[in-house]
Amino acid sequence: MNIADFVAIEWSAPGGPLIEPPRFSPIVADPSFLFPEETPSGNWELFAHSAWGIHRYTSIDGVSWTDLGIVIKHAMRPLARRFDGTFFLYYEKYRPFALPLSVLPCRRRWMSTISLSTSVDLVRWSAPRTLVKPTMDWMRDPALGDAVSNPCVVEAGTGGNSEGTPEWRLYFSASLSWIDDCGFNEPRCIALARGPSPGGPFAPDAAPVIRPEVGTATVGRLPGTAVAENLGAGSIKVIRMDDGWIGLQNRIYRDFGGRSRSAIFMVHSGDGLSWHPVREEPLVAPGEGWTRSHVYACDCRYRQADGTWYLYFNARDGWTIADGTERIGRIVGKPQARS
Repeated sequence: MNIADFVAIEWSAPGGPLIEPPRFSPIVADPSFLFPEETPSGNWELFAHSAWGIHRYTSIDGVSWTDLGIVIKHAMRPLARRFDGTFFLYYEKYRPFALPLSVLPCRRRWMSTISLSTSVDLVRWSAPRTLVKPTMDWMRDPALGDAVSNPCVVEAGTGGNSEGTPEWRLYFSASLSWIDDCGFNEPRCIALARGPSPGGPFAPDAAPVIRPEVGTATVGRLPGTAVAENLGAGSIKVIRMDDGWIGLQNRIYRDFGGRSRSAIFMVHSGDGLSWHPVREEPLVAPGEGWTRSHVYACDCRYRQADGTWYLYFNARDGWTIADGTERIGRIVGKPQARS
C-alpha cells in the first residue's frame, strides 16, 4: 500500500467506548492489539495500562472485551507484536507505584525506561529486559524527570545502511512537558533507536526526529478551533508503506480557548526521519462525551483476513485526574478500490 492509499481510507466514526477502566483506576489507556489469527486462543487480544500496570484483554469479536488482569506491574504504554512465533511486549517501565503516586503534591521526579518481555502463550512473561534508557540530555527535564516511553517497533529492511544488514527501528517518546490544566506530564519529543532485530540491542540516534518548539504557535486548524500553542509531541505509531512511512501522532497542544488538547494527526515521511503533516485536520479529534478533552495514543494495523484497517485509541473526557476518565475505543477503515 502507498501513502496516498492510506490517506484515502474512509474511516468509521469513533462511536462509544469499548473498554472502561478497571476498579480503583481512573484510566485504561494506550491500547495495542493482536488479531485472532496471531493468538493461541484464536481470540482478539489487547494490552493496555491502568494506574497499576499493563492488563491483558481478550475478545471474540474485537468489540466486547474481558479483562484478564495485570500481566506486567509498574508499567504502561505497551506495544504487543508477534515475531517468529514469540510474543513481544514492549512498554515503559517505572519505579514501583510511581504512576498512582504522581498525583500527589510531593511527587518524585519521574524515571522510566523502555523494557521488553516475551512470551509463547500470552500468559507467562519473561523478566523485563531494558532496551532504552534516558541517557541523553534531551531525554531529561531538570524538574520533571528522565523519561522514555511509547515504544513502536517496525522493520525497516536494510534501512539504507552501507552494510546491507537488516534494520529494526524503535520509535519512542522522550522527555516530559508539564500540562498545567491537567496536572500531569505528557511526552515532549519523539526519537528513534535502531537495532539488528526486534529484540535489539537498540542504539538511539543523537537527536529527536520530532521536536516541536514548545510554547510556539503551529500552523494547523482543527474543527471549530485552531492550534494556538505546542505543548509536546505526544507519541507516534509508525507504519511502513511501499513508498515511505505513515505516522499516527497524538500531538499535545493548547487551543485558542486556553485548554490543552490532544488529537491523532497523520504525518508522512520518505525516510522515516523527516516528518511532515499529511493534512491540517486530525484523523481523530476531541468531540463529545468520552472524547471531550483529549484523544491520545493509538495502535493501527491491517488485517488481511477481512481487508480492514483497525485503529484502537484511548480518549479522555475531562482535564484533571479528579474530573477525567480515560477509556478505549476504535475506528475501522477500508482501503479504496483502485480505478
